[in-house]
Amino acid sequence: MKKSFLSVIWLLIAVELFAQADVISRRQDSLRMDSLKEQVPPMEIRRFRGQYVMEPVEMKPSYGQVSLAYLPDSLIRDTLRYEYAKIKEFAYRTKLTRELYRMFFINPAEGNLEVINTQNSEERFEPYRDKTIQNISVKILSPYSGSVYDTVAVQGDIVWWKDVVNKTHIGTSEKVIRRQLTIKPGMALRPFELVQNEILLRDLDYIDDATINVLPIASDTNAVQVEVVCKDELSWSGSVETNFLNSFSLGAGNKNFFKRGHIIDYEFSYRGTRDKKWGNILEYKVNSLWGSHVDIRGYYRNDYEEKQLRVEIERQFLTSRMKWAGGVSAGRVWYSDDLPDRNVSRLEELFNYHFQDVWIGRSFRRPARYRYNRNIYLAGRFFTTFFNNRPQVAGDTNHLYYNRINVLGALSYAKIKYYKANLVYDFGRTEDIPAGLLLKLTGGFEWSEYNNYAYMAAEAQYSHFDRISERYFAFHAALGSYMSVNGFERGVLEVGGNHISNLCSWGSLRYRFYNNVRYIRGIRRYPEDHLYMEDWDIRGFSSDSLRGNQKLAVSLAATCFLPFIKRGFRAAVSTYVDAGLLAPAGEKLFRQPAYWGIGIALNLRNDNLIIKNVCFRFTFYPTLPVDGSSVQATMTDGMGREFYDYRVSQPQVIQYE
Repeated sequence: MKKSFLSVIWLLIAVELFAQADVISRRQDSLRMDSLKEQVPPMEIRRFRGQYVMEPVEMKPSYGQVSLAYLPDSLIRDTLRYEYAKIKEFAYRTKLTRELYRMFFINPAEGNLEVINTQNSEERFEPYRDKTIQNISVKILSPYSGSVYDTVAVQGDIVWWKDVVNKTHIGTSEKVIRRQLTIKPGMALRPFELVQNEILLRDLDYIDDATINVLPIASDTNAVQVEVVCKDELSWSGSVETNFLNSFSLGAGNKNFFKRGHIIDYEFSYRGTRDKKWGNILEYKVNSLWGSHVDIRGYYRNDYEEKQLRVEIERQFLTSRMKWAGGVSAGRVWYSDDLPDRNVSRLEELFNYHFQDVWIGRSFRRPARYRYNRNIYLAGRFFTTFFNNRPQVAGDTNHLYYNRINVLGALSYAKIKYYKANLVYDFGRTEDIPAGLLLKLTGGFEWSEYNNYAYMAAEAQYSHFDRISERYFAFHAALGSYMSVNGFERGVLEVGGNHISNLCSWGSLRYRFYNNVRYIRGIRRYPEDHLYMEDWDIRGFSSDSLRGNQKLAVSLAATCFLPFIKRGFRAAVSTYVDAGLLAPAGEKLFRQPAYWGIGIALNLRNDNLIIKNVCFRFTFYPTLPVDGSSVQATMTDGMGREFYDYRVSQPQVIQYE
């Protein structure tokens, strides 16, 4: 009863606020009409010392014309601000109405979701191609600043939270940003190089968004100044995931440890249905050590899935200008349910092993053609797997647990360009849509205790962004297999595609449609090597009993981005239908029962909180395996989809999953 009474009181106060706003609006309309009737000089709203006041405006007479009054757009906007200020003044008379005002009202200039006009990412840099970069300036915005395109600080957020953040946030150093850049003063400006630098900055854990501006120099027409604008993420981060029943994970970390861009993350988990219920994950990462673009990562994990310790040192092909890349890693696995180098998961045997992995690659730039940037890559890799404990092995038994040495080489051709947009997979943050082609040939050898194998594979992926319709299409295909004296074995065939619609409008709402399809088939795989229906096939679906050697997964989804930002919160609502077929070896795929997931999700994002993204997802499964559940409610910290990746890295076998 008490709650109902309070709800009625709050509702009455809200009605009173809106009524007051309507009265103010009618009074302003009456003022305008009376001024016309009585020939009172026109008035203009001006801002003076933080207050809105009415001042007369001088107007020249227009002879021989009908006297009609039109309010210019600027005057209409000022009138709205005036009315907005009056409502705020009325609401701030008491503490209760002030809190209600903060909950329901936001500054119109700051509360709308911004939509970036989709464009080729290089176009704005083309007028400055080949000019010399004379100087590079770096500007770093705090988490509560405006966007990187409009750096005016956003007002109206949670004031007390700002105070907490200001005391705990560790701002990114300008030196840290400069170490990430691959452009230097004195270099010739290449538009695609600037685009890739924007992308690598956005990929940093401690940067929320970034843009690069080129400024001409009046005294030297052959030189330019480059301005890098980055917006910090909160240095402290968090993550959460739960099914609200018997499992959860909580994470916390710092993305700017020692103010040097070092990243430290810790995750604690509980799985009530597993023998090992409690888990821990600890990760430490250093980006671009001493400006060399060499990353160092240490990783420790101990939970129900595995216990392992690993160290990695790697330099990636971050831009098309980078000639060399490579990496070294080593680690020890005490127990696990998968073998990454065999691409096998959910193993039941007890085993542990140690590994070493080394790779190196060389890039060769080709002239740009049709605005595509082109590169050829050569890469080689050497890695070993040696078991400390394993099941008994023989020439025809437990092939997965042979000690082995692998050598792989890959020849890749990539042509790519990027388009800049937003509201695709994220909530308004700048997104880079890749369009292009990647072709890859991989070959190598495996030497094991009992058998030796050769390996061959071919992969292709293509994506196209239509600038007119603003639709995105992508396709990929891969075929690979090991070979021995007995012929082909452990082969994989995979094909798939996806489609993203243009950003549609319905009133102030913005929405997109997403379609995905993927087919994968195993060719002469080991008997204990299976495919499973995974979370990326049917969201939230999990079953150890449902398995096979060929799989078809289809997904249809729609996401509606809500137009307003309340107290820093943005929201999107998604609906989806996922379906999958899974067939054992020797059986026809389309004669198997179909498994479905039908659901809805609410996605919330606030860049000013430690946990930025929260997704509440409810899914219903009409058809169930023997170990399935018909309903699942989960909370995660991410949306989970992304574009194809065209960056070349270490050679590897085609994934069977």
